[in-house]
Amino acid sequence: MTASGLWACGSLGKVHGLLGELYLNLYPGGLEYLHRGTRFWVAGLLHDAAGAPEAPRECVVLRIGGTERRPLVRLDLAKNREQAIALQGRELLASGDELDAIPHYSYAGLIGLRVETGGRFLGTIREILQTPAHEVLEIDAPGAGTVLIPLVDELVTIDMEAGVARVVDGLLDDETTPD
Repeated sequence: MTASGLWACGSLGKVHGLLGELYLNLYPGGLEYLHRGTRFWVAGLLHDAAGAPEAPRECVVLRIGGTERRPLVRLDLAKNREQAIALQGRELLASGDELDAIPHYSYAGLIGLRVETGGRFLGTIREILQTPAHEVLEIDAPGAGTVLIPLVDELVTIDMEAGVARVVDGLLDDETTPD
């Protein structure tokens, strides 16, 4: 999720055909955000006269096609190939009631968070890594070095009030978790 409360579906890639369709280079969760979104925006490369990034521009997704691995989108901002080329590299963002119901966290709020497993201290979150499937927590674990844990609901529970990320007990071997 972006800081502005919009969900990043992916970046607009190669143009397909003459009608302004673009391949969407998906971000983790991007296909779900694309299908659950009801309002969309394009943000990215352009800057205003002062050099500040432009505000996201609202658009309408006219068509979603292609495959789950390589979706195609047609936006009302591109009626032909040349207009679509101008959108390449920019991000497609989504919002909607269904997306608002998905739990989300600020990356900055996760960095430095205490990590526990089975009630024992494991370490602190050093970084959030982006992978094609999902985000991964990079944990600085004293005595064990770096531990990587997929940030998925089945494995990690985030309690921002308590300031702790809890990893499901039994996921890690005893050598990784300090006593």
